Amino acid sequence: MKFDANDHSEFFQDLTENGYHIFSRQQAKDRDFYPNAFPSFPELDIADIKVRDRITVRAFFSTSKTAKPQIDSGHIDLEAEYVDHEAKKVFGDILTELPATFALSKGTTIELDLDEVLFKQDR
Repeated sequence: MKFDANDHSEFFQDLTENGYHIFSRQQAKDRDFYPNAFPSFPELDIADIKVRDRITVRAFFSTSKTAKPQIDSGHIDLEAEYVDHEAKKVFGDILTELPATFALSKGTTIELDLDEVLFKQDR
């Protein structure tokens, strides 16, 4: 995926500061935030997510450091380690094996807002 960093500065800022960006339903409502349109995902209730549930997010990674960087993205599975019901946050351990050049890796725990969780998988 290619995009103009000037037109999508907030998205690009996440990539440069963190090395990755997690897709957010809230940010997707701003038609200028993401470089492309994405399908809508149903809202989740924080009460539906429990510790040890498998959840899925979409992550974006920069694969070059040019003015118009190349971006790779895909779904990542995580296991919920902790659910903060009041703050509507989930801490998840990455289960997906990712390329070594990516800023995230299998076994890393990341904090997610509820709107970043695309869905909870059925076991």
